[in-house]
Amino acid sequence: MPAAVIIVPLVLIILIQGFQLVTHSENLLRPGSADIFVGLDNFTRAFADANFFGSIRVTLTYVIVGVGFEMVIGVAIALLINGRMPGKGVIRALILIPMVLTPVVAGLMWRLMLDPTSGIVNYVLGVLGLGSDHAFLSDPATALPAIILVEIWQNTPFVIIIVLAGLESLDPAPFEAASLDGAHGWRLIRHITLPMLAPVLSIVMLLRLIDSVKTFALVDTMTKGGPGTSTLAISNYVYQLGFETFDIGYATTVGLIVSVAILMLLFPAATRLMGLRIRKARP
Repeated sequence: MPAAVIIVPLVLIILIQGFQLVTHSENLLRPGSADIFVGLDNFTRAFADANFFGSIRVTLTYVIVGVGFEMVIGVAIALLINGRMPGKGVIRALILIPMVLTPVVAGLMWRLMLDPTSGIVNYVLGVLGLGSDHAFLSDPATALPAIILVEIWQNTPFVIIIVLAGLESLDPAPFEAASLDGAHGWRLIRHITLPMLAPVLSIVMLLRLIDSVKTFALVDTMTKGGPGTSTLAISNYVYQLGFETFDIGYATTVGLIVSVAILMLLFPAATRLMGLRIRKARP
């Protein structure tokens, strides 16, 4: 209740102001445009906007590929370092390094490393005989994969740490019983570990989906949505509309459409997960 008292009024204020903006053609470069009522014209414009649908495609590719690899790699590494092993604390500390960097710092760092003339990545590729003049961030075919690679590098540690904590909290009795029945290796992981770990994996995936769909800083610092619109994520497109062309009414409309779509997709899954966790927690 204390949180609701603070959050609900703020949400209502934002919704009322948002409704005012999406039904008007406010543009900061056109004085008086905030008073021009356009009804649903902004929505009609959005559904006919090729850049809008292109940014959705880029965002979906970024989220599906990035989160998918993060989950697979993160779970694999967590399983690998689970249990007793020398230097486990040091390994955990090293794994956390990418995650503690802000996206802006990570994006700028990788932008320098991927530079076609002075970047270390091209230098290493040249030493290996694979060429040393790859313009990864200037080529539409490689720009988005490069950003997704940085996303995976930076956020896989989050998956590793949470999954590792989940593994360490599992009841050892089922594993002992399965081992006595002859289950080892992959069979043990597939039939015992992963099913018991399913609630943790679901929550980690949900958190990563919510976070990655909001991506902005990596794209802005590495490519600013280019070359062309090949890496223009939806957050970056809304930013361009609102803070570069100052088309406030249309930017708000695009943001509203995306927000509603995300809520419709993720809220049911989040509700089921929270209900599952609550039921399991009851005595």
